[in-house]
Amino acid sequence: MKVSLTAALVAVVSLSFTANAMAGGVGPPSGTIYAFDQAYRVVATPTSLPDRGPFDTLYEFPDCPSCASVSEAAPGSGDYNGGRWKVVAAYGITSQLTNAGDVVDQASSLVDTGTRFVCPLIRG
Repeated sequence: MKVSLTAALVAVVSLSFTANAMAGGVGPPSGTIYAFDQAYRVVATPTSLPDRGPFDTLYEFPDCPSCASVSEAAPGSGDYNGGRWKVVAAYGITSQLTNAGDVVDQASSLVDTGTRFVCPLIRG
């Protein structure tokens, strides 16, 4: 009986933690990333990776908070690394761009943020 009660308590605590985490914004965020002028859906898991191995560049736009990120690679492109990203801040961009070539051409500066994470792209 003690084992059953302990198991039940663990289950209740786990469920309440999960519900609180999702309500508090800790759960997997979703959204859109553009690559090669196509929109991709994403479901990011809270991960952090060491700065080792191959990464694709994911551009974010500090001067455009409503803009979605842009990737230099996507599923089907020969150099896609499965959603392993290094985040680069592209300054000076104030409207949505949809391909990495335009980001590189139009940014006033590109700064590696040091952030590395995993998030696969899903063709939507």
